[in-house]
Amino acid sequence: MAAPTFPIDFKMKKRTKLAFAFLAGLAALQIHAAMPKLVVTIIVDQMRYDYLERFHDQFSHGGFRFLMDHGAFMTSAHYNYCPTVTAPGHASYLSGTPPAVHGIIGNDWFDRQKKKTIAAVYDPACEGVGTTSTNIHVSPLNFIGSNFADQLRLQYQSKVVSVSMKDRAAILPGGKKPNGAYWFESRTGNFITSSYYMSKLPDWLNAFNARALAERYRETNWNRLLPASAYQYPDDGVGEDHLIGETNVVFPHVIHYTTNDHYSAIQPTPFSNELLAELAKAAIEGEHLGDGSVPDLLCISFSAIDLGGHKFGPYSQEMQDLVLRLDRTLEDFFRFLDKRIGLKNCEIVLTADHGVAPLPEFAREYGLDAERVNETTLMTSLSNRLTHVYGTNDLFLSPNFHYGNLYYDFDKLKQRKIKPAALSSTIRKWAFSTGKFEEVYTRTQLLRGDAPGLIGKMVLNGYNAERSGDIVLTMKPYFIPSSGKTGTTHGTPYAYDADIPMLMFGSAFKPGRYAGDFAITDIVPTLCRTLHMDVPPGCIGKPFLAALKEK
Repeated sequence: MAAPTFPIDFKMKKRTKLAFAFLAGLAALQIHAAMPKLVVTIIVDQMRYDYLERFHDQFSHGGFRFLMDHGAFMTSAHYNYCPTVTAPGHASYLSGTPPAVHGIIGNDWFDRQKKKTIAAVYDPACEGVGTTSTNIHVSPLNFIGSNFADQLRLQYQSKVVSVSMKDRAAILPGGKKPNGAYWFESRTGNFITSSYYMSKLPDWLNAFNARALAERYRETNWNRLLPASAYQYPDDGVGEDHLIGETNVVFPHVIHYTTNDHYSAIQPTPFSNELLAELAKAAIEGEHLGDGSVPDLLCISFSAIDLGGHKFGPYSQEMQDLVLRLDRTLEDFFRFLDKRIGLKNCEIVLTADHGVAPLPEFAREYGLDAERVNETTLMTSLSNRLTHVYGTNDLFLSPNFHYGNLYYDFDKLKQRKIKPAALSSTIRKWAFSTGKFEEVYTRTQLLRGDAPGLIGKMVLNGYNAERSGDIVLTMKPYFIPSSGKTGTTHGTPYAYDADIPMLMFGSAFKPGRYAGDFAITDIVPTLCRTLHMDVPPGCIGKPFLAALKEK
């Protein structure tokens, strides 16, 4: 091709510039048109990955299966840290950061400065709003950094609303300055908030509370959704707990409200999921979410599966029924979204904050080594060992395990001329002598990154230098901390606690099943890629490019 010659046609040059400007503007409009009007993040407290596979054929076509069939289904999604409990999960899934970064290392932890245990969302400067209770002091104060909600507001000035039955599950996903975060008050049956966000409830929430929906479930029977023959395991499983006001552990269950904490009985039942879904609908309408020209965000955290799962375990008829009924609740909610906004205008993410261990009694029936471990008894045993070795057992700031963390009293160690490394060695030897622990890590190890293996990596990601303890002990698989004879829990690095569902729906995603490794910290960079925005600071995840359509 011949080189251009002078003189250049400047009129042509000007027309070319205008054409490029027009095309660039058109491209911008096309990108803008492809943006969702509403991003809905759904986290199901304590929902294990295997529930999607075990109950698949019993799902409706419009709930879980809608997302599985028409969205991106990551079949190897997992948490990459421990402890796998509610507050860290809700802090991590929309920040892309583990507890090592965001600092929410448990539902509570021991505060070295205050010398007491504090809740993850504790904030003494705040009061409850929409309630007469004087003991509600919560906010996102303890969360370090920012999350997806914050970035969305920075980028697009979007509206953000977060709702749950639990305060921490509403507060932590919503970021630092959402338009609102609301949770259930079991004393009144209303949804409330904190003075951190506002001085009074919005009119739409007052109207919602006035409907007194929780009261409608008084003395309601919780029956099986399907015939008894459709359930996988017996209804009277060994180790199961009972609901408030009941002595039996079998269907049908009855919602018995009490005079002390009036509406607590609804929380571990499928009816609380129905109630929360109604609140989510009211929030969309009341805040006009999805009505504007930029993507808004609604965070929903369903709590019933967690509260029921602690009582009945993952292999109970109650758990199967909770999941199946949530499926129908989701189907109804998705229909509402489609009618109100259009599903084609939504991005939906569904995941969980953790899984759960089987009831130890159930596990033993299947030949597994499982045990309830009384941590008070363990501490007594450790105290006896320390007295034998050092002549004293008063060496900790707190006489309790905090998710396996112990906090040394360095003043007393100095007074007694005990080196921290020597104390750690003694604790390590004691721990392995009990036969109940899999791993033990010291603060020195973790701060220098010397924690090999999968468990070590997960403990390291969950270890915050400011807030975590001086030694961390991890129990063996199927060993759970329990002072009673019923129920189960979670918090470990093992698959039953760490493997979770991960479903992403929207025009930016390629439908299909994806077996590639997907950590919980990968949600945010993946979402941010679809919305053309930067990730929050401290994000350690990566976008899951295989599931994204090429732009």
